[in-house]
Amino acid sequence: MTERKWDKEQVAIAARVVNGTPEGEMLIGYLLDFCHIYQPSFMPGDPHGTSYNDGQRSPGIELVSLLVNEAERFKVKNLRRIADQAQGN
Repeated sequence: MTERKWDKEQVAIAARVVNGTPEGEMLIGYLLDFCHIYQPSFMPGDPHGTSYNDGQRSPGIELVSLLVNEAERFKVKNLRRIADQAQGN
């Protein structure tokens, strides 16, 4: 099986398009919450638990980087709104 080559900028554009809709914001908020992006991964005295938590957070971190790594797209108010949505506020 051949591994698919992704154009990261095109994927980032697609993520931003999705995030630009109310449904997309809801989906991305859900995914970030599901990935525990807003909770610390460190578990005192449990390096395996910390590693496990880091693994759960990894897709969420990638999603955030797709949304914000373009300078003009980085708007703190948008991230706060997404974070509030994901936390049910």
